[in-house]
Amino acid sequence: MTIAIANDEAFNFIYKANVDALAQLCRVVYFSPLRDQMLPPCDGLYLPGGYPELFADRLEANESMRQSIYDYSEDGGRVFAECGGFMFLCRDIDGRAMCGVLPLRATMRNARLHLGYRQMTVGNTVVRGHEFHYSSVCEEQPQAGLRRLCLQRSARGEAVGTPLYRYKNVLAGYTHWYWAETTLEALWKL
Repeated sequence: MTIAIANDEAFNFIYKANVDALAQLCRVVYFSPLRDQMLPPCDGLYLPGGYPELFADRLEANESMRQSIYDYSEDGGRVFAECGGFMFLCRDIDGRAMCGVLPLRATMRNARLHLGYRQMTVGNTVVRGHEFHYSSVCEEQPQAGLRRLCLQRSARGEAVGTPLYRYKNVLAGYTHWYWAETTLEALWKL
């Protein structure tokens, strides 16, 4: 099994322990959404956090990579995207075209800090992480198959409004999950 991880200037916010855990389970390869034209052959795709809004022009210009990710997602490929990776799966970031996998628009307008520890329960497993972003997403019309999943809670146990989305085999949201101690498989059960 091979997991392809986005890794360049736009996507570089990732827990090393998560990558180490993946590397113990499967082969890990890296690619650059900024420079590469196509996804490498893989059984799963990991789009970590970063700052795609700062590289939106270059990401938009790499139409073949955006199409490759869209096709992979539509064909049932497994994708896990967090924060910046989540934004990259949206239709656009402030009018700059992104992958279009999710019917959402990401924006930096009226930027407001969203910050805090998060946790959710998947079956009998508690997965923890953190949320740190200034952007927001706007939902447009409903898309068949797009669902909001599970309730996330703050460190105080209070419900937070940040959703985790599922579309086909795509899991995406703002939270940077620390799943090295549980395995990514816990998240795929959602």
